[in-house]
Amino acid sequence: MPEGPEIRRARDALAEVLAGETVEEVSFAFGRLKPFESLLAGQRVVSVNSRGKAMLIRFANDYTLYSHNQLYGRWMIVPRKQYPETGRQLRIELHTDRHSALLYSASDIDVLEDGQLNSHPYLSKLGPELLEPATNLEKVYQRLSGKAYSRRNLMGLLQDQSVLSGMGYICPACQQRP
Repeated sequence: MPEGPEIRRARDALAEVLAGETVEEVSFAFGRLKPFESLLAGQRVVSVNSRGKAMLIRFANDYTLYSHNQLYGRWMIVPRKQYPETGRQLRIELHTDRHSALLYSASDIDVLEDGQLNSHPYLSKLGPELLEPATNLEKVYQRLSGKAYSRRNLMGLLQDQSVLSGMGYICPACQQRP
């Protein structure tokens, strides 16, 4: 299962090819998302962020594409419309003038308006993002030493995404298992 550091690396790769670019074509595999294809096509990507295990691609029209990789989901970046050979199921296609960002095998996908982000069932339960620059040692200490967490063991706290999100089993600084 992809953990925080893997999601963060995928976010960085997506941001490199999408942030500031106009997405010319959008395609969703799920019928309930088809109406959003025309809303997102032709829009500039304002930012690409991750929260916990969620990817958030924000467009200039104040819509955000939410995806959660779950167990098997994987983003792939390829030259425009050069699809890789894979046994995975294609769920999302985002095409700029030079690149295609393709999400395979994930099924937790939604398009949200700005006001819906904080009430999203997954996002609303996450604690501070551990891999964000604004999250420092002092904030982590304050969070873990709070009264609500005083009787819990440290390992349980570190695995609880509502306490601190973005934690994984791979060391982000050294990119290997500790």
